[in-house]
Amino acid sequence: MWLAIVEEDIDVAGAAMRLSRRRAAAYHVQQAAEKLIKSLLVLAGEPFRRTHDLDDLARRLLPVYLEFAVQAETMRHLSVWGVAWRYPTLEDTPEPLPSADELEQTIALLKDFAALAGVLIDGGP
Repeated sequence: MWLAIVEEDIDVAGAAMRLSRRRAAAYHVQQAAEKLIKSLLVLAGEPFRRTHDLDDLARRLLPVYLEFAVQAETMRHLSVWGVAWRYPTLEDTPEPLPSADELEQTIALLKDFAALAGVLIDGGP
């Protein structure tokens, strides 16, 4: 079930990119990354608190799935993508939107990560 939601978030991010909606794409990329890491933690029986902090989630993932270290490290910085453009800011200098290239590269990485995780989840540990 987790991977179905991950796939949906990746698809929505891609659709948002086709509509030139980088804010929405960034949000759904972050959501896909979060759910992907959480799906692996669930599979491993590792508890985690209710959080959107990908740095914390990646830190929890590494001891149980070291084979996903590169992917987890790449996802750590995406936490801000889940909130930075979803709400009006009071800051003088808002967080810059990721470029279209950065979004496309991260979507591709997420697809690869999801495929690897899917083999593990479908085949068991």
